[in-house]
Amino acid sequence: MSLTTDDVGHSTPGAAPPPVPRHEKLAGHDTFVARVREVCDRPGTQQALRAGLGRPVDEVPARTHAALLRGGLVPDRSSVTDKRAYYAVAALIAARPRAERRADADARSTADSVMNNDAVGTVLSAEPVSPTEQPDPSQAAAARFSWGTSLGESLAELTMRRARATAPKEGAVHDPDVGKNRVSGVEQRLHLLVRQDIEGLHRMLPAVVRQLGSAGVPVDYGRLLHDLLQWPRWRDETVRRWLEDHYRTLRLSQRPA
Repeated sequence: MSLTTDDVGHSTPGAAPPPVPRHEKLAGHDTFVARVREVCDRPGTQQALRAGLGRPVDEVPARTHAALLRGGLVPDRSSVTDKRAYYAVAALIAARPRAERRADADARSTADSVMNNDAVGTVLSAEPVSPTEQPDPSQAAAARFSWGTSLGESLAELTMRRARATAPKEGAVHDPDVGKNRVSGVEQRLHLLVRQDIEGLHRMLPAVVRQLGSAGVPVDYGRLLHDLLQWPRWRDETVRRWLEDHYRTLRLSQRPA
């Protein structure tokens, strides 16, 4: 199923939006991403997954197949095209710098500790919720759900970070051409990206994700997996969504606070 305009909520400028749950259709993709992050704690498995970077499924080494198939990470009945998406996302996760992978492991350890403490606290302090604390149905309907962060939105964030980095310091003479090429280069890359067929998209992704990572822009791998799976069948709609997310994010960033 493809994304529609009604499926994606938009934030109201100047207001802090309530937390929006991720769409249930991302749940399986998020589970895959979480499991890949976990197995990347093992250096041998991480290297095996990274060996599939930018390669078609039929060209990856046997150890890459073993890392993904032995634990049942990839659905058994996936088509070759769908398997390529799973293999690609696993390789992109495995190819992240060691510091990012280590931070992942630390974050999971902290989250597990917090969850365990919260579970104990819930048992000890559980109280009935008063009628006035019941969730407002209208607010629940307005919150709807989130499709996460598309690659178009991530590239917009990269553009904004580069713009801030090249902004003139206070008191300096402003040259409007400074940083212009660097910022427009991100937009040009997005335009090139959305013109690709699925094979071209897979060829470009490692460099794009590496570019985002070098700037500290996180990638929503669960959403990326969703979009890669959709690309062969719903390419035009996925492209539209990336472009809408990209330019909406840039436009909202330029509004006065």
